[in-house]
This record gives sequence, structure tokens and C-alpha cells, in this order.
Amino acid sequence: MPATIVPFESRFHGECETLIAALPDWFGIPESNASYLRNLSLLPSWMALLQSQVAGAITLEQHFPSAFEVHFMAVHPDHHRRGIGRMLLRHIEEVARSSGGLWLHVKTLGPSHPDPFYARTRTFYTAMGFAPLFESATLWGEKNPTLVSVKRL
Repeated sequence: MPATIVPFESRFHGECETLIAALPDWFGIPESNASYLRNLSLLPSWMALLQSQVAGAITLEQHFPSAFEVHFMAVHPDHHRRGIGRMLLRHIEEVARSSGGLWLHVKTLGPSHPDPFYARTRTFYTAMGFAPLFESATLWGEKNPTLVSVKRL
């Protein structure tokens, strides 16, 4: 059954909190999680619903007229590898493109960190057409090397 993509509404806040809690291997920093939850209502955000339940969420941030960022994306582990992430990403690509976007970037834990969960994340973004641009130990600190990947829209 395909998901339905809908704009974030405050009624989804609790389900998004549950979504993040279901992904401790990706979202293990409480301060960051609180920020992602706050930003759902501050930045353009969408939910992937399956039978009216939140299966995934994504937030888009515009930094410049032609440059956008996947600020946050999560898919419930029960729905991994079922096309939910692809649907969410394609949705915001279209939103960014229709708003004059030429570039979309994403930040994730870099390959110099041995985390197997983020290796899966990087594989997903590569499959979606993102290319690694650079890795930095200064954005999130030395313990969390940040990979910035980009995609031309």
C-alpha cells in the first residue's frame, strides 16, 4: 500500500516523537531530537502516512534561493526498504525544484566513522543521486564527522 504525503500538522507531533524514539541508532542525541521536533512546525515538513499513521517524516530548509537542505528525515524501522524514504525525498525535490531550487544537500555521519546504521543512510542517499562533497570534523565535532552530499535538481 503506497503512503500518502501530507504537510506536517501539530496533531502529528506525538507520532513524530515516537518515530524518532524508534530510531535510537540514528537519533541518539536528545538535544538534536528536540530540535528536529521543534523544526517540524518551523520549517516546511511533510509526513508519510500509512492508514493514517505516521510512517515517516521529512523537513526541508532553504538556505539560498537555489539551495535547499534535507534538514531531517526519518522512516519508522517497520517500514524501512519499502519506498517511504524515496517518496518523501522525491516530494521535497519537487517542492525545491518548483521553488527555483537547483541544489539539494544533506548532512549525515561521515564514512570515517564506523557506524553501520549511517553506512546504510549513505547508501540510500547515493542511490537517490546524491554525491559526497566533503567531510568535516568541525560541523558536528570530531566524534561526529559530518558528510555533506549534494544533488543537482
